[in-house]
Amino acid sequence: MKYYIKDSKEIMSMISLDSTYREIISLTFEDEVYYLYEDASIEALGIHFIEDELFLEAHKESLEGKLSSELNGPYKELIENRKLIGVNLKKLPFNHDKQIKSKYRVHVLGLGDVGGMMLSALRLIGGNIIEAIGIFDLDDNRIKRWCYELNQIMTIDRGPFPEVYGLTTEKLFDCDVFIFTASSRIPEVGSGVADVRMYQLEANTKIISIYAKKAKEVNFKGQFIVVSDPVDLLCKAALVHSGLRPEQIKGFGLGVMQARANYYANKNGMTYYYEQGRAFGPHGKHLVIADSMIGYSEENSLKLTEMTVKANLEVRAVGYKPFIAPALSSAAMSILAYLEGKWHYSTVYIDGVYFGCKHRCIGLDRTITEQYTMNSKLLSRLESSYKELKSFEF
Repeated sequence: MKYYIKDSKEIMSMISLDSTYREIISLTFEDEVYYLYEDASIEALGIHFIEDELFLEAHKESLEGKLSSELNGPYKELIENRKLIGVNLKKLPFNHDKQIKSKYRVHVLGLGDVGGMMLSALRLIGGNIIEAIGIFDLDDNRIKRWCYELNQIMTIDRGPFPEVYGLTTEKLFDCDVFIFTASSRIPEVGSGVADVRMYQLEANTKIISIYAKKAKEVNFKGQFIVVSDPVDLLCKAALVHSGLRPEQIKGFGLGVMQARANYYANKNGMTYYYEQGRAFGPHGKHLVIADSMIGYSEENSLKLTEMTVKANLEVRAVGYKPFIAPALSSAAMSILAYLEGKWHYSTVYIDGVYFGCKHRCIGLDRTITEQYTMNSKLLSRLESSYKELKSFEF
């Protein structure tokens, strides 16, 4: 390992750097340290906080490193304080530093049930972080309708309310944040389809691949957010087809599963879940609910997981499609928290997998996860869920 200084920033690297980097004998560790490396693979990150020391050898994030690393080596304090930052020179120049904006320009593709409900909330409560909202749909009348309706949602005692305007395909990626809510036809109530998310996978993969390729064509530098199901797998499809950096893509589907778990926990006497409980993994079959990160109960956690996974069936049983809570809990409110740098539920990228957990981001693309002393049974469940997601190929 060699040590350098450039632009007053301390650097460590095992690759040969050019003469613009001044070599030094050792680091002072007084501020952030940048670890520079090269990895051209499509699944390699661009810029990120390093979560465990294994990364310095393997150049990949690990599930345990993200959620439960136990550090012992010389970089322990740097990593714990999020002061060791990896920069992949094959994906980004060293001086890349995404500016944290006061407001973001957001574009939304897809004006169906979820898209429309999400947009209503973004217009109502997003004015402090969203500058304006562009909307697009293949049906031009839908664009006109939602522009009319959304721009007429306001009241004189609060605000601001971001302007909503229609888009053409040419302007779709002229934004800071692109939100994909387009979807194939969802099975009708009473159709008997048990796992709606997986039913949608093939068709939605075809749709998202079209727009992922468009993002690549225009060299999109912003964030590509996926709301359509199955969120985690569509994130991977977007990565494969877009050539974007993995950290540019995020999936928002876990927020509603956290909310559903909290609902059933309260109904079953587990009121401690709100503060102690956590949701992990995909929004669907391989979801992992932990009743408590302090006093984990396998029995209670499995019970909550089953109820949470089946929650949408209860809405369908009374004759309605369950899109309101997902549009608000998973999409609108979680996306706003993400833009504001607050704790929320969405996917983080871990060695080829988009895996849902509670975290927050700095500059939209650097992730800070919670670190836990992990119960061995819970860790086993997380590893199983992770392996299931890892097994999908696009």
